[in-house]
Amino acid sequence: MEKTLLTRVGYEKIIKELEILSRVERPQIVRELMEAAQEGRLEKNQDFQAALAQRQRLEKRIRQLQQILANAEVLVGSNLPPTKVRFNSQVRIVNLRDGQEQEFLLVSAVEADATQGQLSIASPLGRALLGRARGDCVHIQTPRGPRSYQILDIRMAEP
Repeated sequence: MEKTLLTRVGYEKIIKELEILSRVERPQIVRELMEAAQEGRLEKNQDFQAALAQRQRLEKRIRQLQQILANAEVLVGSNLPPTKVRFNSQVRIVNLRDGQEQEFLLVSAVEADATQGQLSIASPLGRALLGRARGDCVHIQTPRGPRSYQILDIRMAEP
């Protein structure tokens, strides 16, 4: 199975989520199921059915997190110099068409969250930025047409 690259922060976040789901939410849902089951016919009991569906979603998420951790590799270094964009780099870019600046932390697809400024290295923009230096321009094709960006700054994120 392919390794899943994670930052140290991302790894710790997944560990914390798994712990909360396993030690807090799972026992709570089991209690809710037991209480709802005491009310009688299970197939017509909406509280029981809702708790059962919630438990299934919870168990699925726990399995996902366990799978990610089983294949996780926390990447703390790189063979690229810090002047090049790499995994766990904080990159500030400017859209050459409209002048809008954006800043991203390059992370794995598992950790990516555009609302938090975390860009996947597997995304078209993430792939285009990897290995590039300050001042370089990158061009990508998006569903809305071609886009061009210039790299303004590169910093290594805190480990």
